[in-house]
Amino acid sequence: MSLSRRFALAAVMALPLALPVVVPAAASARDLDIEAHRGGRALWPENTLQSFAHALSLGVTTLEMDMNIAKDGTVIISHERHLNPDLAKGPDGAYVTAPTPSFFSLTLEEIKKYDVGQLRPGSAYGSHFPDQRPIPGTSIPTLKEVIDLVKRSGNKTVRMNIETKIDPTHPEDSPTPEVFVDRVLDVLKAEKFEDRVLVQSFDWRTLQVVQKKAPHIPTVYLTEQDPREPSVSLTAKLPWTAGFDPVDHGGSVPRAVKAAGGKVWSPLYTDIDAALVAEAHGLGLTVIPWTVNKPDDMARLIDMGVDGIISDQPVLLRQVAATKGVTLPKATPVEAVPAKR
Repeated sequence: MSLSRRFALAAVMALPLALPVVVPAAASARDLDIEAHRGGRALWPENTLQSFAHALSLGVTTLEMDMNIAKDGTVIISHERHLNPDLAKGPDGAYVTAPTPSFFSLTLEEIKKYDVGQLRPGSAYGSHFPDQRPIPGTSIPTLKEVIDLVKRSGNKTVRMNIETKIDPTHPEDSPTPEVFVDRVLDVLKAEKFEDRVLVQSFDWRTLQVVQKKAPHIPTVYLTEQDPREPSVSLTAKLPWTAGFDPVDHGGSVPRAVKAAGGKVWSPLYTDIDAALVAEAHGLGLTVIPWTVNKPDDMARLIDMGVDGIISDQPVLLRQVAATKGVTLPKATPVEAVPAKR
C-alpha cells in the first residue's frame, strides 16, 4: 500500500464522528441510496478528486456532483457557474474576488490554474463546514477525471449523479441545453459509463434533451419551493420547468415530474412529507431528497420511505442508515491521484 493510500485511509478513520445517534432501528434490512453531496463537502473540499476518493474510501452508493462547460467544451466539475470567491485561489495564491469569470469564458488550461482545496478563512460559507479538512493545491477536475477515479477504485456498482449547472435566466453563462447535454454525453459514451450515471438538474430543459438523446439514462428532477429562490411553484409558472409546471398538474410536483418523463424526483428535503413520498411512489418515481445533514432529519426521511438521501455528511448518514437496518455500501479505497511508481 502506497503512502498516499495509507494517508487517505487514515484520514477517513480520523474523521470527526457525530455524537451517538439514537433513533429506532428498522425491523428488517432495506436499501438506501447514500449519496455524498459534492463528494461530502462537510468533510473534504467539494467537487474535487480528493473528496470523491475519500467518499469511495468510506463507502457510498452514489457520488453527487455538478457540471459546467468550459470555453473549449470540456466538462468540468464545479457547483457555481463562476469561480467561487469562497473557494478559489488564483495563481498568485490569493482568493479571487467578485465579480469572477464564468467557466464558460475560460479554457480548461486556465481553469486548472485555480486552487479550490481550502475554504476562505472567516467566510460565512466556510463557517457552515468547520470540520472540512483543507487540501491545498487541489484543482478543479473534469468529468473524465472523476470517471477515471471511479474506474481505478475497482468499484463496479457506485454511480454518479451528475448535475447540469445551467440557469435559464443567465444564458450567457452556459452553452444551450442541447450543446451542454451533447458535451456530457460525448464523455459518457467515450468512457463507456452511460449505465453508471443519473443526470439531474433544476433546469428541466436539459433533462428533456437527455430523455430524447439518451433515454436509457435516468433523469433526476431537482426541485425547490423556497420562496426566496424557487425552481417550482404550485401556483405560478417558472422558467426552470420546461413548461411542466405543477400548476398545470393539479398543484402536484410529483405529477409534473411524471408528466415531464422523469424517473427520479429530488426535492429539497423540507418540501416533502410522507403523503408526497407516497404519491411519488404511486406514480412510479424514485424519491431522493437533498441536502440532509442532521441525524433526526435523516431518520425521519428514512421512516417516510425515501429511496435515497443526498448529504454533505456521508459518515453521519451511514451511521443513521445503519440504525435503520440499511445495508451499507462497501468501502473501495482509492488514491485521488495515482502514486508515482
